[in-house]
Amino acid sequence: MPSSTKKRGTDDKCLENVVNVRAIRRTNIPYIYIWIVYYAWVILFTTWWTASPVTENVLSTGVRSMLHSINLLSSAIFVLIIRKEWFVKTARIGAVLIIAGMSLFMLTSSSSLQLLSLTVFGITLGIVNISILIPFVFVMNNTEKFYSVLGSNLLINLAMLIELLYFEEKLTGHGIYIISFSILLLALVATIFFKKSSLVNYSKELSNAPEITSRIYLTLLNNCAIAILCKGIGKGILNITAHNQVEIHLWYYVGGLIGCILYFALNALYRRAFIWLNNITFSTIAMGLICNAFVDEIPQMLVVFAILLGIGGTIGMINMYYILAVVGKKYNSMTYVKLSIFLIGVCGGISGVVIGNIISSIDTSQFSIIASIIASAFLLIFLILSPSLVRAQQYNDWVKDAGRPEIDNRQKDMFAEYHLSKREIEVCKLLLEGYTLRQVSGILSIAYSTVNTYCTSAYRKLNINSRAELIILFKEYIVSGDAPASKAVGKNHAISKQ
Repeated sequence: MPSSTKKRGTDDKCLENVVNVRAIRRTNIPYIYIWIVYYAWVILFTTWWTASPVTENVLSTGVRSMLHSINLLSSAIFVLIIRKEWFVKTARIGAVLIIAGMSLFMLTSSSSLQLLSLTVFGITLGIVNISILIPFVFVMNNTEKFYSVLGSNLLINLAMLIELLYFEEKLTGHGIYIISFSILLLALVATIFFKKSSLVNYSKELSNAPEITSRIYLTLLNNCAIAILCKGIGKGILNITAHNQVEIHLWYYVGGLIGCILYFALNALYRRAFIWLNNITFSTIAMGLICNAFVDEIPQMLVVFAILLGIGGTIGMINMYYILAVVGKKYNSMTYVKLSIFLIGVCGGISGVVIGNIISSIDTSQFSIIASIIASAFLLIFLILSPSLVRAQQYNDWVKDAGRPEIDNRQKDMFAEYHLSKREIEVCKLLLEGYTLRQVSGILSIAYSTVNTYCTSAYRKLNINSRAELIILFKEYIVSGDAPASKAVGKNHAISKQ
């Protein structure tokens, strides 16, 4: 093969990878920018997750817990109320209210007014959260989503490292409020550039979305577990184990940076990286919690525990939001987004904060060891179930899109002119991917004879008589390289009829 052909093939492969920055569109830069800066600001300044001995002299852990819980609950409520097409107005209204609430908190010395302003502040955070989530899910392409979640988490970990290394007790309430307010203003200025037409322009693409199936909702349970274990139980045990040792929190954020690097590298190398990343999330947290059980005997294990927890927690949070956005857009499902935010926010986030605070308040090494063993056992159950979960997920349409720069629903149109039923399309797609009829039967959880009936009916509508003819008819589907079993297609190409 000529070298020019090889180079062109390599370039085409790179273009189809989600990490390709050339897929970022200028019109969507305001949405990327606000997600990175605003999301990082919320995590850094208002959540219990980033509470540390250094931040105690700015906003106490108790105040952060209150703000965090109100924010999550508000997000869960507003996602049920706000319609997609309202996102521009609600983002701007929310931005004004947030600025007003924070200004009142900074200017007043009355404790009752400060409490009121913090409550209003936390509620309006929920409005803006959902308003920037809508373009994140339904407007951005996958590459833009990828760099948004990666960029925000990279910024969070870098900012916390700088804070822990260089500021420590130098931080004062007045100074940090000014810094916080300035970053908030810089983030919210992006709402001026929000356009309703952004969503309208993608309405045709979204209208071609396939029907969402029940097994796709398994991702919700996975995301809820990540929120509880990574940022609830894990952070609570970190606090109780580290006590006031700033260096342990420092190693936690070093682990977070490593997690960001791993997330980028795996997506650059492997199209279905979410499978690896999900397993890395649970396995690193499990190993970290097991290391924590031996801290008294081997003090060095504390650093290993903090790094592993940072890696797992960061990868888990990035992957959680990325999958939420990919699935939401793939199926154009606001219902999926609503359930995701409710489970992540209320069931995962708030319960995680409560559990984490309870663990932190006990402050006994014995309890820390017991909690680590229990949490590790819980995580290992997920690892044992992981193969089943992967098998259930890897045949979903969204998985093929997760590693590409953009969602592609054209495959639905490819079969539309032949008037195939939903099941007939599913069977044909799996046959094109190289699976046998018996494998298709297992994947779709329907009887072999039923699969054979669907196959015969589909062949009749397509006016063909064999799998070979099916492959020839839809060769573009195979050439695109989307089929996970593309090698098996070639292997089974000679099969004349199932």
